[in-house]
Amino acid sequence: MDRTIGFSSVGLTIVLILSLIHYPVANSIMEEEAERMDQFGGSGSLEDQCSSITFEDMFIYDQAIFDIRIQDDWETAEVEAKAWINWTLADDIREDLDAYLEDIIPSGGDGWLSTDEVGSVIMIAADCLQYSITRIGIRDGAPHRGGTGVDWQNTTWQNDGMSIGEFNGVPSRHSEKRDCNSSFDGECYEIPVIPSSERDCDTDINQSLGLDECRVVLWLNATMEIDGISDPNDFTVSFNSSNMSNARLDFTFPPLPELRLDSWEECEGRFVGSDEENPGTDSAPIRGSCLGDGSSSHELAENEDGSLTYTLFPSFQRADWPLGEDIFADFTTSPIPIDNPPAWTDSAPSDGSWIPVAEEGQAKLANWQSVSSWFLDESGVSNLEIICSVDGSSNGVSQSIDRSLWLNVDGIVDVTCESVDSSGQSSGNRTWHIGVPVSVSSSSLILEDPHPITVSVTEGWPEISVEVSLVQGGEPMNIITVITDGVSNLEVPSSGMVPGPVNVWLRAYHTTEADMEKMYNLGISKESLPPQIFFSNSVWEGSTLKMAGQYSDPDGEEVSISCTIGMTSFPVELSEVEITGNTWEVIWLNAHHSDLSLGDYYPLFVTGCDESGKCTYEEFEIINEAMPELPREEEDNMPSEDSLPAPGLASISLSMLFAMFIGKRRVEK
Repeated sequence: MDRTIGFSSVGLTIVLILSLIHYPVANSIMEEEAERMDQFGGSGSLEDQCSSITFEDMFIYDQAIFDIRIQDDWETAEVEAKAWINWTLADDIREDLDAYLEDIIPSGGDGWLSTDEVGSVIMIAADCLQYSITRIGIRDGAPHRGGTGVDWQNTTWQNDGMSIGEFNGVPSRHSEKRDCNSSFDGECYEIPVIPSSERDCDTDINQSLGLDECRVVLWLNATMEIDGISDPNDFTVSFNSSNMSNARLDFTFPPLPELRLDSWEECEGRFVGSDEENPGTDSAPIRGSCLGDGSSSHELAENEDGSLTYTLFPSFQRADWPLGEDIFADFTTSPIPIDNPPAWTDSAPSDGSWIPVAEEGQAKLANWQSVSSWFLDESGVSNLEIICSVDGSSNGVSQSIDRSLWLNVDGIVDVTCESVDSSGQSSGNRTWHIGVPVSVSSSSLILEDPHPITVSVTEGWPEISVEVSLVQGGEPMNIITVITDGVSNLEVPSSGMVPGPVNVWLRAYHTTEADMEKMYNLGISKESLPPQIFFSNSVWEGSTLKMAGQYSDPDGEEVSISCTIGMTSFPVELSEVEITGNTWEVIWLNAHHSDLSLGDYYPLFVTGCDESGKCTYEEFEIINEAMPELPREEEDNMPSEDSLPAPGLASISLSMLFAMFIGKRRVEK
């Protein structure tokens, strides 16, 4: 057994216990377990946590039998179940249970399992399972396969109507049994989680018999409510067998004259349960179209009281879990229908249709989902034989294991198909013309706007509709449509493209009932245009000179910018260029230590490169229009009285005195 499966099922049960059973544990432990609850059952009420799980999500068994007896009113069913958990699977569950209890309750993780612990699990499991998925749907009326507007699962467990019992969860005659203190003031004993090599879980059983003394047996009794049967003369029983192995389900219906099974099929894919990694699909198959993998089977038995028992045997290999499957059984009291020939439906291509394919060679004519919609027969499409020929040869078309139709296309080929039922009756023939309808080319490998694309219709094809678009990994946009029977030169918009490869998307069809799509790589690419760099201003801030500007990139790519100062006789120290939005900024850190003078010009070299490696080199003139006052020297750095002031300082002092004198004279006037 996969230990991960067992571990998850026990863990799911344990996290549900925590909301109802309270043990004296630390806050940190409770917080840790709250996280476990989110992982397995989700937060919220017990109903919220249990509404997306099944019995098998909580208990992994070796074998199980479910007896479902539908009552005379067709509104409820009494359900009895028995499950056996044997050998190493029983060991795994005990070991996983103890491991999950570690740090949750005082006795958890000690290598021993007690009657208190197992009893708590069983008690909460019963409360949880009453909100769980039944897997069963019973609905009257025309046969259904679920889908939009049809609830295939319309049964629920009756509130407070479920009980679960267990045998040998903690073997009472275990050779290593010992007493323990009960949290419920009752008898308590415990056993080692891992049995000894002798597996002596029952001292009253002779070891030589080879019996599994450590096995666990579970019982379930419940009432299932049915919402969907008002006229039982026609009804469908649907059952989802996701992750079920070695199970048997006996559905016994009330006595109903002439009740018979009209159709039965297993449909792969839809998953039901708590495994969010494999949701499968909710799409409804066409009745009679499911192929099935043979993992499930069924039997019918007429009982002495006139009732009918439908027995279902779902049995996925546990190694294949998680895996989903729906099983549908249609019952009716109507007479067996007349065996009519199969018939073509409106979904099938008309006789004489032109069916386009993307390229020559091996091509898929249709998948089974499409083929199954072409025919109608009372025995189900999956029981029909589909016979096709190419240009009169029966060897031209093959069916793969999934029953898709394949053929070899060379030019234009004529394919004739029919369906034949088990009585040899035929639907009649339809012939279709199949081939590659168009070729595509371009006169330019460098993207233009709009870009020239040439579409040429293949010789022998009639007038055809063609849709063309330029794409770069997304959905087609700016689609150009043309109806042509020759050569069409199209101008396809290319706005919004980024530098790099550009593909051509094309859809072609003669009629809308059959089309082809293809992505063409013609080697077209969009070249990158270099960014544009602009200078705005330079500003003194304290002792640094800040220079800033803007940039833009025609292709919308990110741009990196670097700067240098030229024509200086001293080292220049610049900060990293800071880019915000579409602006750039750089700071000349040691500008106040340079020999800049008012009115001096210095070249600023700015380089901007985009993600495609396209670069722009710009030169701007920086004019020193104003310089800041230099900070006053500290006392210990001032020159002595015998020293002459520096010429620069003297000039500044004289200028200041002159300005003050002139200002005073102007005031005195």
